[in-house]
Amino acid sequence: MSLNKADQLKEPEAIFIHKKTNTLYVADLGNERIQMFSLNKLPAMGTTVIFNITYPTKIYVDDVINGETIYVSLEGENCVKKWTKEATHGVKVGGECLYCSSVWVDKEKNVYMASAAKHCVFKWSPRTNITTVVAGREYYAGSTSGNLNSPEGIYVDETSGTVYVADYANNRIQKWLKNAPNGTTVAGLSTSAKGSDAESLSRPTAVWVDDETHVVYVTDSSNERIQRWVYNASMGDTIAGGLGMDAEF
Repeated sequence: MSLNKADQLKEPEAIFIHKKTNTLYVADLGNERIQMFSLNKLPAMGTTVIFNITYPTKIYVDDVINGETIYVSLEGENCVKKWTKEATHGVKVGGECLYCSSVWVDKEKNVYMASAAKHCVFKWSPRTNITTVVAGREYYAGSTSGNLNSPEGIYVDETSGTVYVADYANNRIQKWLKNAPNGTTVAGLSTSAKGSDAESLSRPTAVWVDDETHVVYVTDSSNERIQRWVYNASMGDTIAGGLGMDAEF
């Protein structure tokens, strides 16, 4: 089955909801495209806004004066590319992002990108055109507070510039304050041990944070659940998946 029609998806990898236009963007990995769906009328037919891309992993949609700019992390192309409104080709931003697993953009238009193979998170400045490491150590995989191991999803606090990282192979979520040399564990175990109990995570792939309450939400992939960690908590609670009807909501 091809699953490549306008209202179909094949191996969807990530989503982004653009609140201003009430639009859903989907990284349609199997079809090597980005699909756009209006949430004003459901079910919706999709519109292909980006095509002929290799292994899209995450999406970020940013507002500019002339419309939305779409940023996509491309694991198969080892980079992040951006598409301005109605552009037919993407433009690479920042340096090499080997096995690029995630992307985020802050209010100053700095682009953050997670490199699973380089075990770090980069920040590219459009003002200086310089790419720097803001979390982890480039090419050094480890489980100490200064290291990451195959980072996946990232989230950046708009106000403080704090970077949250789904530290995939270390089974934890790391929080890196702006310009900090080390991170702190805010979900999972700092020892990098994996598990399925309330204290543990196993192969987290995405993270989202409420900027006001600092509640952390985690896609705990190998445990097949979504975990919620309130601020300074030592344990999380399951809000989706896990034991199904036995999970807490």
